[in-house]
Amino acid sequence: MDLLLHADDIHASYDQRRILKGVELSLHRGEILGLIGTNGAGKTTLMGVLSGSHKHDSGQLMLAGEKYGPDSMEEAQACGVGLIPQNFRLNSDLTVAEAIFRETFQADKSHDELRVQAIKLIQDVGITLDPDVKVGTLIRAEQTLVEVLRMVAEEAQLVIMDEVAASLPDHDVAVLHRVLRMLVGQGRAIIYITHRLDEVRSIAHRIAVMRDGKVHKMLEASRTDVDELAFLLLQHKLANNSRPTDPAPGDEAMRVVELTVEDSIRDISFSVSKGEIFGLAGTHRSGIYQLVEALVGIHPSTSGRIFIQGKPVEIRGLQDALRLKIGYLSDTADTLESASGIVEGLQRSDDTSGANLQDEITQLRGVIELVRRMRINTTNIHGAITTLSGGDRQKVQLAKWMTSDCDVLILSHPSRGIDVGAKETVYRMLQELSRTGVAIILLSSDLSELVSWCHRIGVMRNGEMVAIEANANTNEDALVHHMLGEKFTSGSGEARRVKS
Repeated sequence: MDLLLHADDIHASYDQRRILKGVELSLHRGEILGLIGTNGAGKTTLMGVLSGSHKHDSGQLMLAGEKYGPDSMEEAQACGVGLIPQNFRLNSDLTVAEAIFRETFQADKSHDELRVQAIKLIQDVGITLDPDVKVGTLIRAEQTLVEVLRMVAEEAQLVIMDEVAASLPDHDVAVLHRVLRMLVGQGRAIIYITHRLDEVRSIAHRIAVMRDGKVHKMLEASRTDVDELAFLLLQHKLANNSRPTDPAPGDEAMRVVELTVEDSIRDISFSVSKGEIFGLAGTHRSGIYQLVEALVGIHPSTSGRIFIQGKPVEIRGLQDALRLKIGYLSDTADTLESASGIVEGLQRSDDTSGANLQDEITQLRGVIELVRRMRINTTNIHGAITTLSGGDRQKVQLAKWMTSDCDVLILSHPSRGIDVGAKETVYRMLQELSRTGVAIILLSSDLSELVSWCHRIGVMRNGEMVAIEANANTNEDALVHHMLGEKFTSGSGEARRVKS
């Protein structure tokens, strides 16, 4: 195959920390290279070097036989290198058509011209998107698909995708994989970063395992398995967690009765017990996000009732939810203030009020223990949030809510961008929380995660709750059947993701 990219002994630093410590990497045209590693292994820094947002200290990059060392992302784009970063942000006022063609040579065309080309591109790729809607009205998964289309429109020869499937449900992952295969069929090359080990095996030709700033091992995807990849990442075997097949033992924590939000969701009824982990599954247009946002008052219900501890409540905004001890971790990227420090990010907002020296020492010890348990890769807990990798930022946000004093905790894609080892820790922490009587509502596009973690799983379709499945009576295929309203079977989650 034709060699497109070669990285030789790449070293790079960030915030006076040496992150990359001699990376060796090659990539051929028509190849998908999977890149995996625990949070803080150096993946995002390496992608920054390749995409022009970060300068390397030493080593040599070659692109298409020419020496390569972009000083900016614009220069990298001009050289044919495109990036979808993990925590990308889109201008909410752009239409889908404008967002697809932004910063390309076609960006100055009229919206009508862009719309015609966007429609053709959307149809060619097989994605359902309206080219005229504002991207600010789209959920994260749909914005991800817009970014993938941008890579197609840019005609990038090297496409870097950092955790683009983190919030996509399985059937949308299959659509994404079809697009990736289309791109490499055109002779492009892709570096694909993901923490879904079964997914990277199904889509990549080779898999590079990064550890401690280096490519520790390169494997043929067809000759490895999830257990080997996990062992290479963690240097120990994954724990065999048992599914919570018994019902949650606690009394009712929250009850929702015939909840309706305008024309997006209709007559939703369900309850969650104290100590229960209740999963929510559905496509991104099923009404699942509108339901969650109604429960925390972002978009209040237009009819129906919500009961907390058996008492009717009004939730007209996030402050109402917090007052009722309902916590909410959204899947919006970087909800923490970028200027804040790691310590502040891990402490409850009222932790420092009136604290004496002994209290502060106790709180800092608690922060250090959280950093250790969550495997947050940092050498300075007083450092800024911006010094952390995307996955480690997600851990900080998740840990803050999991250590809050909430009776009901709603988590949207809590493991987004988190490595497989930290997922084990998150699962144990969720179990510990549930044992204290906290009711947890877990929204995730990863159906295997829902089946592994939840007592019951509610499935949304077309604005309605079409099924509530007890864990003991369901599996991933049954959940997909409810989500799509049609049979969608496979032997495993891995096989399902391979389909396109």
